[in-house]
Amino acid sequence: MRRMKSVAGTTSVDLSIPVRADLVVLARLAAATLASRVGFGVEDIEDLRLAVEELCLSVVGSGDDDGRLHLNYECEGDAITVTCRYEADRAPSGSRLGASDDLSLRILDALVDDHGHELRDHRPSAWLSKRRSDAPRLRRDAGAS
Repeated sequence: MRRMKSVAGTTSVDLSIPVRADLVVLARLAAATLASRVGFGVEDIEDLRLAVEELCLSVVGSGDDDGRLHLNYECEGDAITVTCRYEADRAPSGSRLGASDDLSLRILDALVDDHGHELRDHRPSAWLSKRRSDAPRLRRDAGAS
């Protein structure tokens, strides 16, 4: 982990790892550690760990590569947002972004509150956001009469 800073209740952590299947565990570990600090329960932590792995796989696929994954973890209040972007001289060969990968989308839908992806300068990037399950939520029908 390169940087960890706190600003008025917000913690930001940056992690950069080589694209290797055996090192994705570092991205999962960072997510679990931060989720624990924010007060996530055991099930929420495990959901986040699995979602971060799926996020990384959606960006680069399951093989090794000569690029790097840059992850940013933002903890604010009862929520964590993780952004994962790929950096290399060429696009990753195994990226599933933009492909119709229904299973990956269903996994992320089941594990996190929100997620998305995009291509920036032909480089894949994806993000997810998860709140503690015991955190108060705004009712979507609030204010409707």
